[in-house]
Amino acid sequence: MKRQWFLLLLILTSAIATPALATEEANDWLVDHPQVRVGVPDDLAPLISISNDQARGFDVDVLTTITAGVPIEFAWTPCGSWSQCLVALKNKEIDVLTSMSYSTERAAYTSFTQRYWTMPWATLSLATETGASERETDVNQLRGRQIGVTEGYSVIPMLRNIEQTEVVEYRSLTDGIEALQRSVIDVYVDSLPIVVDELQQRPVANAQLSVLSGAPGEDLFIGVRSDYQPLVVILNEGIENLTALERQRLRRKWYGYELQRGWSDQELLSLGLKVGSVVVLLIAGVAFWNSRLRREVKLRKAAERRIRYVATHDELTGLPNRNLLSDRLEQAILQHQRSNKAFAMMFLDLDGFKIINDDFGHEYGDELLVQAAQRLTGLLRKSDTVCRYGGDEFVVLLPSTNNVNAALAVARKLVVHLARPYKVKSQTLDVSVSIGVAMFPKHGVDEQTLLRSADKAMYAAKAAGKNDVRMAG
Repeated sequence: MKRQWFLLLLILTSAIATPALATEEANDWLVDHPQVRVGVPDDLAPLISISNDQARGFDVDVLTTITAGVPIEFAWTPCGSWSQCLVALKNKEIDVLTSMSYSTERAAYTSFTQRYWTMPWATLSLATETGASERETDVNQLRGRQIGVTEGYSVIPMLRNIEQTEVVEYRSLTDGIEALQRSVIDVYVDSLPIVVDELQQRPVANAQLSVLSGAPGEDLFIGVRSDYQPLVVILNEGIENLTALERQRLRRKWYGYELQRGWSDQELLSLGLKVGSVVVLLIAGVAFWNSRLRREVKLRKAAERRIRYVATHDELTGLPNRNLLSDRLEQAILQHQRSNKAFAMMFLDLDGFKIINDDFGHEYGDELLVQAAQRLTGLLRKSDTVCRYGGDEFVVLLPSTNNVNAALAVARKLVVHLARPYKVKSQTLDVSVSIGVAMFPKHGVDEQTLLRSADKAMYAAKAAGKNDVRMAG
């Protein structure tokens, strides 16, 4: 035990004391990594979840708060069960996983931030007799019992070391509660806020909830893939800058489950117990009313999302439109001005597209544009932006491509692949593409100048015989 605490202290000390990784290096890293994939496990509400295509929860608010003002975009990525999310982080299928407790096994593939919160463990069981339930359970009181726990939890080794116990791992808390109700297990162990949230959503008769004392892993860290150390520096800086007022606000919003005041662990425990024994008729009435409200809110949010999508995307291809391109180009210019780095953009025009429209009709032309858009997005990185600029014109923003040779190599790859035949209905159609490339800041330091430079270079490619690439002069 002492050895584990020593290792934990050592890694925390190294995580905090990393001024050698200068802010400038972190800024350079951000330029190459504008988007970070955050894993969202299936059953981690209210810490983190996705509802109506929106990420929400305590950890979501923590991440957005500590990175306020940092040019980084979080891609909230469902990753399955908790154990599957750990595997996804290990395999670098996601970049960040929140609410992680430290273990030497995880440290082999994870860089940990400093601690950002503490969440107590809890035990959930079913009361077998009347009387007051225990508000706190010591780990030694679990001896001789069958214990359920979620796969991959760091508390599992400790539970297995308790004498005369059998530990059964489940994919989710929901599966564990079902096993508890069928008397397959005697008690289920999970994080206290997660258990209370589950009981709020699906009350369990005779639920008996208590805080588990003496269990390791209450301190929570943000786990980052091992090769993203500059991100750890950025997140640590944000955690250090969290004020007491911000911490209180986060606790009141999520730890108190959107009630008007914060809750202590004991108050939260009492809430869970009360929820477990609420009158069924009252639950049904409230559930019916809430379902109507949720349906209305869901429809309204869906309409708002549709309006935002239409305002920023091309209706035919689904690609970003000029509005969204302008926003992303402005962000790229601001970021690269600070770091004094270059980036590339391209203006593309399909050769021979008008002939296809004239000979076969707009229906064929539209389908060809859709297929061309799909090829473009498939050939480029997720950090790149492909915009349908109008008609058969496209603009590509390459924020991570910072030299001429690399930009020309990408453009020539697009020339080759976009010229492959297109199968539209029963017809095989052929077009080629002319591409103009411009570099920031050499060919322009603002949006309009860069676009004009790339557009002019594209016309030079057409004048030279089409199906070719030209760099802005």
